[in-house]
Amino acid sequence: MLTTLRIRNLALVADLTLEFPAGLVVVTGETGAGKSIVLGALNLLLGQRADRNLIRAGSDACTVEAGFNVRDLPGAFHETLAESGLEPCEDHQLLLKRSFTMAGTNRQFVNGTPTTLAVLAEVGDWLVDVHGPHDHQSLLQPARQLAILDAYGKLAGPVEEFARLLRERSGIEAAKAELDVDGRTLAQRLDLLRFQVGEITAARLNPEEARTLESEHQRAHNAARLLELGQALQHLLAEAETSVLTQLGEIGRLLQELRRLDPDSAGLNALHEQA
Repeated sequence: MLTTLRIRNLALVADLTLEFPAGLVVVTGETGAGKSIVLGALNLLLGQRADRNLIRAGSDACTVEAGFNVRDLPGAFHETLAESGLEPCEDHQLLLKRSFTMAGTNRQFVNGTPTTLAVLAEVGDWLVDVHGPHDHQSLLQPARQLAILDAYGKLAGPVEEFARLLRERSGIEAAKAELDVDGRTLAQRLDLLRFQVGEITAARLNPEEARTLESEHQRAHNAARLLELGQALQHLLAEAETSVLTQLGEIGRLLQELRRLDPDSAGLNALHEQA
C-alpha cells in the first residue's frame, strides 16, 4: 500500500509531499490541478522513461520518492528483493527513489541501495497497478499471474522452498563449473611444466657450468680494468727505465761476482734465481 509520495521539481511542482491513509483514497480536482503529475511521479517509480523536459523550469534535477507498506505482499516479493541484491524491508516499509538531471544522469534506489531501472520496474510491478488505456497492467504479465495463482492456492511455503532449492542447485552448478575450469587450468599447467622439464633435460646442463659462466661473466664485466692492470704491470716489469727485470738482471750480475769472491754467499744467489 502506498503511504507517502514526495515530488520535487517535476513539471510545475517545486516540492510536494502526500501522505495516504489506509483504505480508499480519491484525488480530485479540475483540469490542470496536477492530478496527472501525481500519476506521472508514480509511473517514474515504476520504471517509466524519464524525460528531461519533465524537470521543472529553472531546476537541474528532479526527484521522486515513495514509501510503501508491504506487510501483505507474499514471500515471493521479498525473494525478488534478495535475488536483486537489495536491502530487506524494515518494519514492512519499502522505500523507492528516482532522480534524473538535465545532464542526463539517471539514478534509482530501493531501500537506499542503488539499482538498475529494470530492477526498479520489477519491484514496482508488485506495488502499483495503473489502470487505463494502454497503461501499465501487471495482470498481463505471466510472472504476476503465477504469483496470484500460488497465493490463491496458499502455496507460499512450497514456493519459497522450491525457490530455495533452485538457488541451492544454481550454487552447486556454479561451484561445479569452477571446478571444471580449475581442472582444465591444472592440465594446461602440467603440460607447460612437462614441456619446460623436457627443454631443461635436452639442454644437458652441468651444475658446474653456472660457476664457470659466472667467472667468465665477471672477467668480461671487468675486461677494461683487467687490460689496464696488465699493461701497467708489463710497463713496470719490462719497459720502464728502472723496470723490475732490469734491476733483477743487475742484482744477478752483482751476486754472481759476490759468489765468485765469496763462495759462502751461494744461498743469496739461489734466492735470487727463485725470485
